[in-house]
Amino acid sequence: MKKTTHILFTIYIFLVIWIILFKLSVSIDQLPHFRSINLIPFYYPNKTTYQIREVLDNLIIFIPFGLYLKTLNINSDRTIFLGFLLSISLELSQYIFCLGASDITDLITNTTGVLVGVGLYYLLKKIFKEKTNRIILALAAIVTILFVSLIIIILINNECT
Repeated sequence: MKKTTHILFTIYIFLVIWIILFKLSVSIDQLPHFRSINLIPFYYPNKTTYQIREVLDNLIIFIPFGLYLKTLNINSDRTIFLGFLLSISLELSQYIFCLGASDITDLITNTTGVLVGVGLYYLLKKIFKEKTNRIILALAAIVTILFVSLIIIILINNECT
């Protein structure tokens, strides 16, 4: 079961990097070529519903991180710290490589997503007890297959246009 978790977690990390750094692009020409930095939490000069969606997307994207690491029996504090490290690494990479906006809000919401994942793991553990890891892995496998299938469809569609 640990091998399956490692494989799914590796696919998940690859997808997170591709989504956040490369914005699902398959060509370097499609990547943004700007950098900005915002160090004011939840500050949006042009208030739109886009910012609310971005906050929710960041939360949702990082929930599996907490679930995966808890499934691998990683201590909760360490899980949250590793999620923070991944998030800050992605934000710094965006800035260093001129791949978009680096934002303290992203760091906060990404780390909060990891925290929610850890909390969700404990909630599921109370409900499903010893079956928790198997249930999480089964759901993770289904979601991974669906997500990878969606990406393949998007890539094929982009090839045709």
